[in-house]
Amino acid sequence: MDHKSKSERPRIHIPLQSFDYLLEILAALGLLALLGLSTYYYGQLPEQVPSHFGPDGLPDKYGSKNSLWLLPILGSVIFVLMTYVNRRPDWFNYPVKITDENARSQYTMASRLIRVLKASVTILFAYLVWGIVSVSNGVQEGLGMWFLVFPVGIPVLSIFYIFKSVANNS
Repeated sequence: MDHKSKSERPRIHIPLQSFDYLLEILAALGLLALLGLSTYYYGQLPEQVPSHFGPDGLPDKYGSKNSLWLLPILGSVIFVLMTYVNRRPDWFNYPVKITDENARSQYTMASRLIRVLKASVTILFAYLVWGIVSVSNGVQEGLGMWFLVFPVGIPVLSIFYIFKSVANNS
């Protein structure tokens, strides 16, 4: 079996499938919502806004409304970096050795995972901004139960990918 170091891995183009395009659209919409919500509602916020939410989804720390900008800045940086890195799946770390025989399937799965994570992060950050705005303006008390989808869902998806990656390599 021919095991390749990262620099020797095959560099192949992975064409996007319909689901990949959907994930890219969802990530872009999440980023637009994140930027749009932050810009639109910033002027309507009080000087102190929730800066942290506990596991129950209720705010447990408050800070300056300027801290709201951390989410769109960080979300934009993550979006750009994940988009860039996803163009080179041969750079990724894999739970299996990459060979000429398994490169296409491993790269496809890993690239899709990055797209899922990118969409999840932008949507999560937009949801957090919406929660900060809603709590700050007295519309709701906390983030609600939907917040739990993200801290549970993202690790579950990552674990699912690892198992699928190993199983497809057998």
